[in-house]
Amino acid sequence: MCQKFYSRGQGKKMEDNSDFGSRSFALAQLFVGPVYNEDTRLWETVRAERDYIARYFRHIGQDLIIDEAEGYAFIRQIERDGEDRVPRIGRRQALGYTATILLVCLREELASFDAAPGDSTRLVFTRQQLRALVLQFVRESNNQIRDTRVVDTAIRRVEELGFLRTIGTAESDTLEVMRILKARFGPSELESVKERLIRHGENRS
Repeated sequence: MCQKFYSRGQGKKMEDNSDFGSRSFALAQLFVGPVYNEDTRLWETVRAERDYIARYFRHIGQDLIIDEAEGYAFIRQIERDGEDRVPRIGRRQALGYTATILLVCLREELASFDAAPGDSTRLVFTRQQLRALVLQFVRESNNQIRDTRVVDTAIRRVEELGFLRTIGTAESDTLEVMRILKARFGPSELESVKERLIRHGENRS
């Protein structure tokens, strides 16, 4: 298992704007990504206004999920069987083989991290550690530079999805695994993804 580095989070401040209330900022953030408890004002607004916010998103086909223990809130597409149509606010996009492997690795690393004793709640990797984590499961070509480029593209994709976050400047080499990954990949979803990866690997053989 790769060596990990742990650090403590710092709260973020939300700028005041006399034209919009705190509820507007909370709704806007939930449209683009999760709200974390370190975003103190946004987090408290979501908790205080949860009934209104839940009704708002329910009207457009989304469920509001608040996990007090893990410290995040997000919206999730309502899925219904049958012919009932549900409005969607985003398009489904294929992750790709390497990015999917990275997500599975991160989910399992997060589970191991949570099961181990320790005071830190943040799991952090360097980019080099992430490359090593993925490359052990990816068939290498004869071009090491190309292999590294493929993994780096997967890392950027997972960052874009909000499951990794760069710590410090944009050029930083250190990334935090976001705990929202636990909500997106529960045990059943994780096993399903693993099975698809196995079948994909067999077809590539």
